[in-house]
Amino acid sequence: MSLFAYKKQYLSLNAPSTIPTGNFQIQWLGPKWFQWTSKTGLQYLHFRNWWGKSFRGNNTATNLFLKSGDTTFQEKYTMEVTLEKSPIDGQTSLFLRYTNEAPFPWPYIVDEFRVVSDGNLLGMSYPKFAPSLALPFLIQKQS
Repeated sequence: MSLFAYKKQYLSLNAPSTIPTGNFQIQWLGPKWFQWTSKTGLQYLHFRNWWGKSFRGNNTATNLFLKSGDTTFQEKYTMEVTLEKSPIDGQTSLFLRYTNEAPFPWPYIVDEFRVVSDGNLLGMSYPKFAPSLALPFLIQKQS
């Protein structure tokens, strides 16, 4: 699917009814060029070996990193988790906001999510002051 198709799909989805728990692995979306650009670009923004996100069921989450050959996650960059209205369309979304302890540019980035299906959350990541620049990604719950 195209990036625009994912954005359109996002508008039709609902927020989770509660804050999720568990580990969610990144699933890259969109055309191959976009997937490659995303993975490569994140390496230069303190996200080398990024695996996904861990939700603790409260108001915090962290990013999970897993080096090739390792079996233990490294947790970095705590995020505050809330359910609130999206600037994209005014509907409720699950929001993740980086704290000021995260390296630049992450305190200026917002991730928001809606439910695609059980255990699958479609995310939109964008600069705080430019939600129109949202880019899609999927995270999938792992057991």
